[in-house]
Amino acid sequence: MYGVEATGDEIKALLLKFDTDGDLKLDFSEMLGLMAVLQKKGADRGQLKQIFDVMDKNGNKRISKQELQSAMALYCHVNYTDAELDDLMRKVDFDNDGFISFNEFAQSIHLFKLQ
Repeated sequence: MYGVEATGDEIKALLLKFDTDGDLKLDFSEMLGLMAVLQKKGADRGQLKQIFDVMDKNGNKRISKQELQSAMALYCHVNYTDAELDDLMRKVDFDNDGFISFNEFAQSIHLFKLQ
């Protein structure tokens, strides 16, 4: 997983560790915390780019609010309100163009402190 060799049980344990609110879903900040740990354990920018590309459904090299909403619902089973999505976009969209670039995506991992 992201360049880290792990069994299914190890992955489940890692996911549960980062589900800090215990709802059995990873919200955006929990997912970023997990990605940060994976990055430290061997994931590189190339692997982060693969995650970004999955979220970038139309392939325009940026993630829209709608693509973020879709990815969070599909991969993290979280359905955010428009206000919650706007808040996430404000945290990650550093240049305020309404989209998340790959660099913003990669840099956003470091905005969240690990517990």
